[in-house]
Amino acid sequence: MKTITIFGGAGARNTLLALKRLGGIKVYSVPSVFDSGGSSGEIRRNFKIYALGDLRDHLIAASEDKKTASIFSARVSTGGENSNLGNLLLLNMAKKYGSKYIDVAHRLLAIPKHIRVIPIVSDVNYTGNLIIYSNRGRSVGEDSLDVNRKIKVRDVKLEKKAVVNEEVRKAVRSSDYVVFGPGDLYSSLIPNLLVDGVLPAINRSKAKKILITNIMNKVSETSGFNTSDFVNEFSRFGLNFDRVISNNNYPNKAVKIKAKYGYLSGFVKNDIKGENVIEADLLNEQVPYEHDPEKLGKVFEDYLLR
Repeated sequence: MKTITIFGGAGARNTLLALKRLGGIKVYSVPSVFDSGGSSGEIRRNFKIYALGDLRDHLIAASEDKKTASIFSARVSTGGENSNLGNLLLLNMAKKYGSKYIDVAHRLLAIPKHIRVIPIVSDVNYTGNLIIYSNRGRSVGEDSLDVNRKIKVRDVKLEKKAVVNEEVRKAVRSSDYVVFGPGDLYSSLIPNLLVDGVLPAINRSKAKKILITNIMNKVSETSGFNTSDFVNEFSRFGLNFDRVISNNNYPNKAVKIKAKYGYLSGFVKNDIKGENVIEADLLNEQVPYEHDPEKLGKVFEDYLLR
């Protein structure tokens, strides 16, 4: 049985969905916990806990209980704030059970045994924000990049030291593949490498390192980026990839989209050739900035898991 560890934010749930469809593999899904915007950010500030939004998305994607998953997807109004019910439920579980709440969530959502969702840090009370250094100066919080203007990001750091969850380290060590993406480059993907112990674990692992590039560029993070730009930025932060998976379906009409967080404009086009680059139509026709899990799953099945 092949073992795969996925790193990423909300976008990486489509990678999880793609692998979930295949079966015969063990999947560890490691969401980012540094969000500072939306319902997740509000809960962080009020209750001194790490971000739960991406974790919730991954749990919902893995769930075999559609009714319970729909409850975790619902939104409720609390004191004038429109909050995600799943975030509130996870908050209450974390307050009651501590780090063991993740096991409760797996049982409640009927997560199949071959899939394990693990927060990248085990300290549920971690509250450090991302610090972004750019041509516009220093900003605090990943939501500072959810804007409709071009920003040249020069560096990203964590406000407070974060230590990798031991379960994540063990997952990486036992994996055949470590997959990054898709997701926002500086606010969802690279922050995983800033957690103490993550980069050494990945680089010491015998796992093949895979990057799934985004469908579209986020205006404030990667405006005008091609595949090579993503690869080069990861290399600058200490991670090199064995394989790159890139979409090659670019609709003729140029589009600019207001997504859930931030603005998207222009398709990420592949400018790297060679046997280590896999190009395929990965576009979700209904949501043109997301990957189609079925198409992505076929790429894994055809090129990596044979």
